[in-house]
Formats: sequence, C-alpha cells, structure tokens
Amino acid sequence: MKSTREPFPDFLDRVVRADRRILILAFLGMILVGGASFWFGITSESPQRTWQAFLINFLFWTGLAYGAVLFSAALNMTNAHWARPMKRLAEAPGAFLPFSFVFFLLLYQGRESLFHWIHEPVPGKEWWLNVDALFVRDGLGLFLLMTLSLTLIYFSIRSDFKWKGALRSNAISPSETPVQHSEALRSSGGWRAQLVLSPVLGIVYALVLTLIAVDLIMALDPHWVSTLFGAYYFIGSFYSALAALLLMTVVATRLEAFDEVIRPKHLHDLGKLLLGFCLLTGDFFYSQFLVIWYGNLPEETRYVILRIGQSPWEPLAWIVLFVCFAMPFVVLLNRRIKMKPFPMLILTTVILAGMWLERLLLVAPALWAGSGIPLGFTEIFITAGFFGTMALCLMAFFKFFPLLPISDPLYHEQLESTRADGEH
Repeated sequence: MKSTREPFPDFLDRVVRADRRILILAFLGMILVGGASFWFGITSESPQRTWQAFLINFLFWTGLAYGAVLFSAALNMTNAHWARPMKRLAEAPGAFLPFSFVFFLLLYQGRESLFHWIHEPVPGKEWWLNVDALFVRDGLGLFLLMTLSLTLIYFSIRSDFKWKGALRSNAISPSETPVQHSEALRSSGGWRAQLVLSPVLGIVYALVLTLIAVDLIMALDPHWVSTLFGAYYFIGSFYSALAALLLMTVVATRLEAFDEVIRPKHLHDLGKLLLGFCLLTGDFFYSQFLVIWYGNLPEETRYVILRIGQSPWEPLAWIVLFVCFAMPFVVLLNRRIKMKPFPMLILTTVILAGMWLERLLLVAPALWAGSGIPLGFTEIFITAGFFGTMALCLMAFFKFFPLLPISDPLYHEQLESTRADGEH
C-alpha cells in the first residue's frame, strides 16, 4: 500500500511530533495573551475595536466548527465510503462548541459597542432589532445546534468504545474485524441514531447559521437586506471547514495511526470537494453582488461600494477575492498538487487566513470609524486566543477518543476495498 509520507519540511515534522506538554503550554500561552488583550480592551475607554475583533473570531471559528461536524453528518447522509478515515477528524472540532456557546453569551456584554440601533432604533424594524430578543433566539438556536452536534458525535464515539469493550471481554475474537460484523453494526442503535440525526443536523445547521448571519452581521448595517446572505455565510463556513479538515488530514499523515489509512487519493478527493465549495461560495457572492448591482438601489449598493470601492477596504476586498477564490481555483485544478501534502498544507492555511479576512470585511466596515484597516495587535492576540482554544480542544478530543472510527461499518468496508485495490 502506498504511503502518503512524501518529502515534508523537517521543521514541520518536528512541530507535528513535538512533546505534548510543549504544545499545551504554547496554546495556553496563546489563550492567556488573547484573554489579557480582550480584558484590557473591553475595560478601556474605547472597547468597540476589541468587541469587533471578538465578533469576527466568533463568526469564523464557530462557523468552522459547525461546518466540520456537518461534514461528518454529510458522510452519513450520503452513505459515503471514501472519506471515512477522516470522520473522526471532522468530529474533533465539535469539542470547541461548548466554548463557542460561552463566547456567544459574552457577546451580550458588548452589545452597546456592536449594535448602534440600540440607541437609534430603525423605524419599522424595532420588532426584530431588539437586543434581548436577538440574543434569546440566537442563543436557543445555537444551543439546539450544539446539542444535536454533540449528540451525533456521542453516538459515533460510543459505538467505538462498545467495540473495544467487546474485544476486551472476548465477546468477539481479536482476529475478527468489524467488516465481518457489518450487518450487526448497521443495525446497532448508535448507527441508526447517527442516520436519524444527520439530516436533522443539516437542516438546523442551515437555519441557525442563517439566523446568526442576519443577526450578528447583517444587523450591524440594519438598512441593508439580502435574502441570500444567510446561505452565503453557512456555505462559506462549510468551505472553511473543508480547508481546516484538509489541513488536519495532511498533519494526520505524519502520525503513525494514519500512516497506512490515509492515502494520496484521500487528499485528492478532499481537494476536489474543496474546489467545488470554492466555486459555490464564489458563486453565492457573485449572485448576491449581481442582484444588488442590477437593482441599483442606494440602500443596497452602499453596502457593496463601501467594501469594494472605498478606502481603506478596497485593497482588502481584492486580497480576499484572490486568496479565497481565484488562487484556490487555479491551484486546485491541478490533479498532482491535490495529492501532495505540503502544497495542500500551504494552500489550506492561506484559504483559512483569507476567510478570516473575509469575516473582517463583512463586520468591520459597519463598525470601524478609523482611518486604516483595523488589523493590529488587538486582532492578532484575540485571534491567537481563539486558535489556542480550538487547538487545545482538538488535543483533548484526540487524547480521550479513538483517532479512527473503528466501529463504523462503512469505514471498514472502505478499508477492505482500498486493500483490495492495493493488491491489484
């Protein structure tokens, strides 16, 4: 079987294999720096920039985490075999979701800095732009989505522990593989629960992230309305999640547990999916832009002109267009590049940075009144805090739960098929 261990920079290999305690201290340091920056910012005389950076990171990391769990649900909904080795990698960001919910509750403290319509009500929209109602409906939606996501992950992991328990108790022979018990695994309660929860999660994901997009992004500029914006946000979040999943998959190829499980074709298939959602996200952006331009309504065109035609946002808009859409499109057309770990590591990192900047472009122009782009130590430190939290959540998840979905019947069917192909 061909391994994915192709030439990889030595310093990156050392990072992947670094002592766990060193990584924990590094990520804790990021959290402390981010937390200190956040605290000093919100207690200063001008807390708006700090709350703005906090909101940008909440939108980016929360969308990414829910998008990753949706990928696992999509595998179940489509009965897909090809990506089963990455199923647990997709579920891992779910460990971040309880922290994300706490971060959402913290946003309530910054409501005065984020929503100017609290003091200047918009005529005719008071029934919706009510800050207490906003946080109640968004909080209930996020709690429901978080509960569904964690429940789906619970049933996935519980089956693995049951399989390990059966091995320890000699209820099954160690020489037997789960593929020999495929029918029993398919009829198990855990598997049936995953099949039921997955489509429900997909529907709730679209509804809740649409609500978040309307209330936490569109409401910052309450005179602008777009019926496509919610879909643009949740599709973009899934695009970010695919980039993060591909990045984690590349890192996983350096670990022994995944050495003979993840092969170049997995990177190639994930790359194709990433290309597809790059096009879809770009299409949603263009469709929204086209309608606004064609309608030529002042209350709508102002939103776009501010971001793509006025200083200081115009250069950032072109950077986002190039980094998130144009460059990935050209690179991902190449089949050979999609199968090489290091180029895909670089590409996915660039895409994630670009999507973070895209969230900045959506939020900051509605709030920022300064002369330049608000991209300095405040944004860097708060982003580092969110990144450290996500990284520690991933480390904790991989420490306590199996790296591979060993009780998933489709995983073993895919593994057997891959081995058969390798023998030929």
